[in-house]
Amino acid sequence: MNANESAAASLLDRLDTLWESDKLWVVLAVLVAAIGVYVTYRAAHPRRRLVYAFTSAPLIQRHQRDLSSNVIRVSVGGRNLADPRLVTLRLESRGTKDIATAQFDNGTPIEVALGLPIVEIVSLETEPPHAQGPTCTLQDRVLRIGPGRLGAGETVSYTLLVDGTPPHYRLRHQLIDVQVRAKWRLDRTGEPIDECT
Repeated sequence: MNANESAAASLLDRLDTLWESDKLWVVLAVLVAAIGVYVTYRAAHPRRRLVYAFTSAPLIQRHQRDLSSNVIRVSVGGRNLADPRLVTLRLESRGTKDIATAQFDNGTPIEVALGLPIVEIVSLETEPPHAQGPTCTLQDRVLRIGPGRLGAGETVSYTLLVDGTPPHYRLRHQLIDVQVRAKWRLDRTGEPIDECT
């Protein structure tokens, strides 16, 4: 028997000893149990992620307002807007499971406050187009979204008309088992500052 054959035989003997060892079976049992616990936990607590982003754009550029008195004017309900601006809130469901109506704790809607009155809800768009997206209402100075379903991989965008530059962009929620993060934040002029991807 040469050295290679001797080494192979020695390895086989060690593997046979390991296979018959009680320690191996204990380790395997613990590993299988840990995998079972993880799978059960993931099934009971599916991953739901909501990423949101605000964007803001003036309807009339400042230099256009200063050109003459015959520039475009925007009015809603007979009220002239001095600095009309569109603010868009984009909600992206990036998790593996839907954000269902049940995730809204006691039916509490998501609230969006901009620090100034929201004049009008201009549009609600969804991706894919056939998705519904949670409904929204205006109450006082706040946009209230939901409760409602936002499917996994779906996006909903709410475009709002305001008068002036919002002093802040705030989204408050009481969602259960949903990780909520801002994609970026906006500075006071409405320019995005990257915060997360």
